[in-house]
Amino acid sequence: MDLRYGKGFMSIETPPGLLGVIEPKPAVVRPVDDLLKENVMKPVNGQRLKETLHKNKPGHVVVIVSDITRKIAHYERILRFLAGELVNAGIDEKNIEFVVALGTHRIHTADEDAFLYGTLTHDFNFTQHDCHGDCACVGKTSTGLDVWVNRRVKEADFVITTGRVDFHYLAGYSGGRKSILPGVASYETIRNNHKKLVRNGVFIGQTDGNVIAQEMADAARLLGVDYLLNVVETPDRDIAQVFSGDPEEAFQEAVHYFVAARRVSIPERADCVIVSAGGFPQDKNFYHTHKSVNLAMQALKKQGSVILIGQCAEGVGNEKFMQLMLEHNIEALLHYPEERIDVGGHRAFLTAKILKDHRVYVLTDLDPDMVRRIGFTPIRSINEGIDAVKREHGDGLKTYVIPNGKAVLPSLNGRKSILN
Repeated sequence: MDLRYGKGFMSIETPPGLLGVIEPKPAVVRPVDDLLKENVMKPVNGQRLKETLHKNKPGHVVVIVSDITRKIAHYERILRFLAGELVNAGIDEKNIEFVVALGTHRIHTADEDAFLYGTLTHDFNFTQHDCHGDCACVGKTSTGLDVWVNRRVKEADFVITTGRVDFHYLAGYSGGRKSILPGVASYETIRNNHKKLVRNGVFIGQTDGNVIAQEMADAARLLGVDYLLNVVETPDRDIAQVFSGDPEEAFQEAVHYFVAARRVSIPERADCVIVSAGGFPQDKNFYHTHKSVNLAMQALKKQGSVILIGQCAEGVGNEKFMQLMLEHNIEALLHYPEERIDVGGHRAFLTAKILKDHRVYVLTDLDPDMVRRIGFTPIRSINEGIDAVKREHGDGLKTYVIPNGKAVLPSLNGRKSILN
């Protein structure tokens, strides 16, 4: 079988004891304009946007948009459709402001703005959020987190969030409330939220009992988001469905739709999972590549092993992550004081939780010594990895292959719960 590796493919032999190849269900793609019209005309638990605007007559409307790290298929067309709804409702173009939800990320270049939003930047006012800039408090979450957000967003008469629902290793799922926290929140609010990542319940694909997801939802309620438009994409990055309407209920429907498409039932867990990051750009660096292990863990027995495939042509990809992995062993990372966890390299602490109980073999173009120094085991071929796993688990080895580790959620006998 062939697995994506960079911009090419890597052929592997059928591994011993293969239980199956875990892939998401085939996606049905329809024209994005049809999806937009259908869903905006019949929003989730609410009036059509145009009717709501006619009723409320807001002066200043803010549309929160995703940044370059959260690229969305057909995004310019989606945003232009949304802008058309606003203008048709009688909102003056000069009173419509698009705010780029950068979180703690760097500001965009003009070329990146043009790539994401096209000529919309010529027709409307676009501003980029600065987490160290002018923010205002909207209150405390149920956990006591002080929520400070972009003052322009707080003072708007009507706030619309846009985004994409996907798996997220802290929030459970991206989209929805993440447009506010971290999207347009202050640095300290983001840091004090993200530093809780080592607590029980914080896991990819999990929102129940997840304190980070809870605080994000609370932040969006405190601000008072008025309307949401989120999309679900196919694994090949086309639009599968659009959801709009009530900010919480539309987001939940989007998550249910997404999970139904991406959850795949498995009859048992395996000793070994061979997982590809899915090729470029998913495996452009190690930071992105190794996130593919998160979902694969759901197909793995306790103390099972992973063979991870990713070219990593652009190196490690996150200097803070690399520094933490090099300077601390696994136990030190697992017991790192929560108050000292900062935004940037925080992924290292979740990686430590994986490496504590599982050996992860990595087939990559990266320097083998560097891979070894950050706690992973480099291999030169899949067969070398299989031989090593056999020595660990014996000749009765059972395996799964996952061609795209970020696209699918293995689920034991179709259970909805996540093994954390």
